[in-house]
Amino acid sequence: MGAKQSVPSDAVPEGRTFIVTGANGGIGYYTSKKIAELGGTVVMACRSEEKAKKAIEQMQEENRQEVRAKRRAEKEASEKEKQRADAAAAKEEQEKKREEERKKKEEEQKKAKEEEEAKAKEEEAAKEGEEKPAEGGEAAAEEGETGVTEEAAKEGEGTPSATTPSAEENTTAEEGQGDAGKASEEVEEGGEEAKVEDGGAAGDAPAEQEPEPEEEIPDLKLQFMQLDLESFESVASFVKQFKDSGLPLHVLICNGGLIAPALVTTKDGLESSFQINYLSHFLLTLHLLPLLKASGGTPKIVNVTSRLHSSAEGVNLENIQSQKGYSQVKAYANSKLYQIMNMYTLSSKVKESGIDIFSVHPGVIDSGFQKGYSGLSKVAMLFHKGFGKNAQDGAATTLTAVLDEQYNGKGPLYFSNCKPAQPSNMSKNEEKQATLWRYSLELLRDHVDDTILAEIGETLESIQPKEPEPEPTPEESAPDEGDKPKSEGESEKKEEEAPTAPSQDEEGKTEEGDKPVGETQQEEQKTEETEQKEEAGEEKKDEE
Repeated sequence: MGAKQSVPSDAVPEGRTFIVTGANGGIGYYTSKKIAELGGTVVMACRSEEKAKKAIEQMQEENRQEVRAKRRAEKEASEKEKQRADAAAAKEEQEKKREEERKKKEEEQKKAKEEEEAKAKEEEAAKEGEEKPAEGGEAAAEEGETGVTEEAAKEGEGTPSATTPSAEENTTAEEGQGDAGKASEEVEEGGEEAKVEDGGAAGDAPAEQEPEPEEEIPDLKLQFMQLDLESFESVASFVKQFKDSGLPLHVLICNGGLIAPALVTTKDGLESSFQINYLSHFLLTLHLLPLLKASGGTPKIVNVTSRLHSSAEGVNLENIQSQKGYSQVKAYANSKLYQIMNMYTLSSKVKESGIDIFSVHPGVIDSGFQKGYSGLSKVAMLFHKGFGKNAQDGAATTLTAVLDEQYNGKGPLYFSNCKPAQPSNMSKNEEKQATLWRYSLELLRDHVDDTILAEIGETLESIQPKEPEPEPTPEESAPDEGDKPKSEGESEKKEEEAPTAPSQDEEGKTEEGDKPVGETQQEEQKTEETEQKEEAGEEKKDEE
């Protein structure tokens, strides 16, 4: 399996509007939710109002929970960062204090040393003075000593000793101790008061802090509009409702679809897979083209298709709606092929308008969609179930086509596994594309007008169904009596020269009328094998 792809997460510009069909479940659900989370306005075009509104409520609740979880994570990260910053600041403060104490100690040591040196000098000077003999003889020295001694004694009586603290100093020291004691008491009292203020009276439990008021979480911009793709009338009603809303339209995502387990005819008399998956989306697109063109920027149309389109029968008008027999896989595969073929033709018609048209294969999705299968088809889908993506991962390719700006202006493109890929050769057959285009417009003729058709360079007259040529009557085919009969030799000669035209009902011919069935099947099988090898190669590259 390939590496998991990331989805663009840049905010959607304010005011951009998206329509998503079939948005109440599966890929459509997660496509709508993600776009709304990024700021887009999403119109969920669904058949069931009840299911759509339930889906909207669920998206809103999931978004609220996700926003709360994100805010909690951000708050915790902020608190941890603050704690780290506070710890760093405290450490810095401690180092600063230690540095100040070190400097103070050095200064004190330096001062003490200087005092010691000064004292030593004084003592040395005094000692030298004592050893020097007095000029008046020994008597004078003795007399001097006696006088000095008596005088010093007298002074000593009134002067406190250098080593004995005076009463005044004692008083000051006591007062200092008293002040220090008072300061200590004040600190203790302050601590008591702080404790009381902090936790209440002694013995009381600390008061619970009130939770901070939660910041309001705005609702996602989601709204429901009813659309039943089984009815052209419902398509017209939806278009009117959307236009009346006054909303612009920037992106149309044709996501809705079904796999019908049996042949079902819609209200409009068409095979259900053909109409719901393909033709109703085409009609919806035609009516919304003027709004897309007027939106500015890079408007987009995104069709959710399937890799199964490569196993489609092709454009065989005689069996395009299962007229010759129904196969649920073929019907589904054909409808997805027609979406891709229509992408190419429509892109050529609106090339100058700047509209990008994309088709996306979401992958094998492990969702409820396989409920539409029956028999061997269901067994095959259940086999893939354990290996498939969930719907959220399946929406990634759609979201890439819708949101990734690197693909702006590069349509038409087919995406698989969140990147451009090559669809089947059959989907790029221009002759078959033209046949499908003409056939589709003829079916929609009663639901469009010249104004709508002008957007794609067509008119009601140009899509008028061709009337079959009338078969000749027996009278018209009989030879005139006046015609000269040909000789037997001439007739034989003409028959030899005339080429034999193949019958349209000749056994062993395909819808193209030029290749045997066996040969066509072999070519399709080779094409499928080639595509599978290419995809396997791409997946191997992704793993590497």
